[in-house]
Amino acid sequence: MDLFNFSKRKIQGYVYASNDENELFENAKVGDSIIKKNKKPPFIVVDHSLETKIVTQWPGKLFKVEVINPSREKRINKGLVNDVWYTRTFGVKILEEVAIKELFGDNGQEIEQIINLTRNISENKVLELSKFDKGLNSELYTKAWQNCIKIYDANHPFVNDNHDNTIELSAKNERYSSPIKEGLSIISSQFDIRARELVGDSAFGIDEDGEIYLKPVWAKAVEKILHAGMSYASDNILTESEGKKLREPFKKVFGIN
Repeated sequence: MDLFNFSKRKIQGYVYASNDENELFENAKVGDSIIKKNKKPPFIVVDHSLETKIVTQWPGKLFKVEVINPSREKRINKGLVNDVWYTRTFGVKILEEVAIKELFGDNGQEIEQIINLTRNISENKVLELSKFDKGLNSELYTKAWQNCIKIYDANHPFVNDNHDNTIELSAKNERYSSPIKEGLSIISSQFDIRARELVGDSAFGIDEDGEIYLKPVWAKAVEKILHAGMSYASDNILTESEGKKLREPFKKVFGIN
């Protein structure tokens, strides 16, 4: 099937518009046509599936949309690979506003709550989380990753690796981010932003290769938040008791039952 047979098929998909990043969608509602008047990049990007929706900023809104004039936009989609998971466009019609929780799988509401708590975490909460041993429950986090990878690609070269520090991974020939989709990468990015808001650059170090890393207190804290997010993964990649154990430190610190 030719994915870009624009003249013969409707193209529907999803647009995520962050509150800070995308003024085009600021007051958008169902039925509106959103048109980019400046016909230059960056384009509006419509992901064909929620499975491949990339989120770079938080918070935001999620819309189901239809590309308005696909037959006139062959040029801006020229050169994309045949199985690409998105379409570039200058205009969409909003069909539906979709709950943000749908980005993260069956337990999206819980994951959305974790992200929001991360975005507003206090320094005291960071210190409380850091008191749990680094590596506590890491075997369950790795197990979740391994079980997830097997679902998508049992022959993936990293399937049996230790995934203590893995936040996202790509499968061969298709894109998936993590067992909770973009959830882990959003938790990580929002924690970094919050750390800078709280203490500036003192939360970070630079290694011998020039790579930025979180200093131990902050690294241990975000590890427990990532574990909590992972504990709500779909597809039964962990048992109920394993999930509860993985999120226990986070729930204790935030007083969540």
